[in-house]
Amino acid sequence: MGIKKDGVNNKQELAINLVMCGLNDGEIASRVRVTRKTINTWRNHDEDFRALLAKRRKALHEQHQDELSGLVSEAIGVLREAMREENILIRVRAAQAVLRTSGLQTSMKAEKPTSQEEMMVELLSDIIGKAAVELGVEEAKRLGSGE
Repeated sequence: MGIKKDGVNNKQELAINLVMCGLNDGEIASRVRVTRKTINTWRNHDEDFRALLAKRRKALHEQHQDELSGLVSEAIGVLREAMREENILIRVRAAQAVLRTSGLQTSMKAEKPTSQEEMMVELLSDIIGKAAVELGVEEAKRLGSGE
């Protein structure tokens, strides 16, 4: 078992690759042909193993962040399309997603915390009020009473 430049041997290198694939210590031990205790020792006490594992995790995290960043424009486009839908529920959900993501809801301080249900009632009341103006109050009353 020769030591590589990162300070780990071939079995440790394989173990790190298997950790990155999501295998548990027992599965890793079986594939690397060492005991589970050895894997545990490497994970908890071998500084070179721990450092290389942390480095690989960081690189994978950065790769995932880059991939997610690349999807943001596409996601915004989907929300933009959803907000133009005729179906009011789709538009409301898209609008809520935009507001949640923007952080505006958390930065605006209400006098008392408002539940999601209360916010939905308020939003729907506003929508119904606008519909009443567009339809004429009598037509809105008739629709509201289920006639």
